[in-house]
Amino acid sequence: MINKYRNSKAFTLIELLIVLVIITIGAVISVPRITTGIDAAKFRNAVSDVVTYLRNAHLDAIVEKKEIIVSVDYKENVLRRNDDQLFNIPPDIILDPSLTDDNQIVKFVFYNNGRGTGPKVEFVGNNERKATVYVDMISGFAKYDLN
Repeated sequence: MINKYRNSKAFTLIELLIVLVIITIGAVISVPRITTGIDAAKFRNAVSDVVTYLRNAHLDAIVEKKEIIVSVDYKENVLRRNDDQLFNIPPDIILDPSLTDDNQIVKFVFYNNGRGTGPKVEFVGNNERKATVYVDMISGFAKYDLN
């Protein structure tokens, strides 16, 4: 009797199962890293949005030649300007009031000469990510550091 399958160019079931196991192991290892990277990117983007809002307030103070104050509202999770403009802080981050006293009003002040002052405000994201937002006193430019 002649074996007609001896020279066939097909894969065996065992070879296919080994390949599927390798692919599954690779997926199990890479998926948590991808989701962590996505969370980190969302956090950076949300903090960047806050800094952009503060930079726009800085520019408005120079252009409109008036002092603009941006207050931090921890209860509502918003930034409030003295001309009643609001900025809702993105849901990916929350303000961390642990560094301030309860009686202290946290605010950034932008002057018409381009300077600015303000505290360092901590933002907390998923997986205990933290960022510090602050205003440079000389340039009045809002910046952030990822911790």
